[in-house]
Amino acid sequence: MLMGEIPKLTDDENGYGPKGTSYIAHIDILEDIKNAFLSLKQIYGDKVRKANPLYASK
Repeated sequence: MLMGEIPKLTDDENGYGPKGTSYIAHIDILEDIKNAFLSLKQIYGDKVRKANPLYASK
């Protein structure tokens, strides 16, 4: 779950926060969580789940 959710929770142009799609309020992600995600991404980078546009709100 971490590999799919952290990118969405990140408040940047690719996330769901106000700086992105604005679906959710800004969320502070703890540094330990960010570091865990980055460590896993180095090993499993191709496993980060991308949003499926077929399920986007219309």
